[in-house]
Amino acid sequence: MDRVALDCFVALAEELHFHRAAERCHISQPAMSQQILKLERELGVRLAHRTKRVVSLTRAGEVFLAEARKTIRQMDLSAELAQRTDRGEIGQLTIGVTAPALFVVFPEVVARFRSELPHVGLVVHEMTTADQEKSLMRGDIDIGIVHPPLEETALRTEQIGRVAYQVALPERHRLAEQASVALADLDGEPVVIFPREIAPQLYDTVITLCQEAGFTLKIAMEAFPAQSIIALVASGVGLGFIASETQRLARAGVVYRPITEPRPHLSIGVAYHADGIAPAARTFLAAAHAAGHDMR
Repeated sequence: MDRVALDCFVALAEELHFHRAAERCHISQPAMSQQILKLERELGVRLAHRTKRVVSLTRAGEVFLAEARKTIRQMDLSAELAQRTDRGEIGQLTIGVTAPALFVVFPEVVARFRSELPHVGLVVHEMTTADQEKSLMRGDIDIGIVHPPLEETALRTEQIGRVAYQVALPERHRLAEQASVALADLDGEPVVIFPREIAPQLYDTVITLCQEAGFTLKIAMEAFPAQSIIALVASGVGLGFIASETQRLARAGVVYRPITEPRPHLSIGVAYHADGIAPAARTFLAAAHAAGHDMR
């Protein structure tokens, strides 16, 4: 139904005067009459009685007035929703995030994002970096929080943060007496480390750094997320690699020590398809960069 005709009818019904109604709608009086006639022809009923001096609504016109007002309100709401969606103010984003990033940076990213766009929903999937690459290529997720670099050249990656690894130790372990631990101190020690699929390049970097320190890392078990590694350390399975203080869970019998240089770092980045990105996703990227800056 024509919005202009509805606006003209409501104006006429409220003013009960063609000239004033026409001025209110910013059209001429003949154009106002044509709009009312067009609406009556479309409905097949007479909406108003008019004489040279008096305008009054018919019974059908009175009933139609209430519905016309509802229709106009719904049109306005629909237009507003469409415009807000186009601006990225409402809607939904689907996010992939690795298990380490869930603890290191994700809560801060979400807090910043919600302060900017509180009405945009977030659907979050915990996924490895490799799985996020596949999902981004398929369009299953909008943004990934990953551990760069990525293999897919069609994806754009931006690093947002870099945190140094620490060692989780049983509190009675000989290395717990030191203020910090060198990688060479781990020679011969059983170690619990994250699986390679979580962050292949980082995994390989840890192995290489240990080799450069003169030994081969003795992997007792691979586990994730951080809670599992810490629980295994508490159980005496081995020492554990933990990414930054944000993963340091308070657990009886476990202490944490920084690793001296050279030491492995966990790189965290955001990835998205290079073809384009929605306004809400851009806001999420900005929130991720701001949260990552606070990690440094």
